[in-house]
Amino acid sequence: MCGGGGKVTGKRFDHSKPKRIVIEKSKRQGKDMNVVFIGSNPGAAQLATLGVGFRWPDVIPTIATTASEGLELVERTSPELVIICPDFSDMPAPVLLQDLRRFSKVPLLIISPEGGCGIEAITALELGADDYVRLPCELMEIIARMWAILRRSGILHANFDDEKPLRSGQLLINPATYEAFLGDEKIALTLSEFRLLHLLTTNRGRVVSHQTLDYALCGSREGGAGIAKKYVQRLRNKLGDDANRPYWIASVRGVGYRFVGPTASPVETS
Repeated sequence: MCGGGGKVTGKRFDHSKPKRIVIEKSKRQGKDMNVVFIGSNPGAAQLATLGVGFRWPDVIPTIATTASEGLELVERTSPELVIICPDFSDMPAPVLLQDLRRFSKVPLLIISPEGGCGIEAITALELGADDYVRLPCELMEIIARMWAILRRSGILHANFDDEKPLRSGQLLINPATYEAFLGDEKIALTLSEFRLLHLLTTNRGRVVSHQTLDYALCGSREGGAGIAKKYVQRLRNKLGDDANRPYWIASVRGVGYRFVGPTASPVETS
């Protein structure tokens, strides 16, 4: 169902009760980087936030729940990437795209909500969108599309292999090789287990909902329902974590999971 949202600016995003996010920037290849999300769908906003955080842990999108606010935000902050979920009620999506392209050439990804409301792919691309993806889809697809758009635009010149390892206490995660180590011991992880661990680690302190994790692991609502619980149990076993007294992954009853280990920091490689 398409619908608009109330106007609330400047509040940090809480995954258990999605709200707006304030701007935070990180250094990426020598320049400030920020991302704007326009849309009132909290599920799509959460996926976008997790997708950005997966590849760029220090970057938190700014969220505008109305089209008019989104236009003002893009003009004021000059982001490197704009993600739009065309479910707002204050302006037709084609009008938003036309108005945005009058003053900005920012890379633009459309995430179409289930039901396809707002704008069709052909129309969006004709009006200046750089890519279009329809939900439900795998989180890794959203990440790959964002990365590709930024590469094509010249904002990024790096490959996935250039992602720096992350260290959280004794835990070392290397996105370039899909390897994880606990102390000196390599952890035998499947690809899905690695993605889940990396997703939780890069969103330390935030509650990631069961639904979002199911989407990230399976890419569909029906086929993925409850799958995150199984993978979290496997991760805990391999990390030697206790669900009752968690050091790495804590459960938030009825909501999802939160990474509670030490803050992950990039590791400089020689």
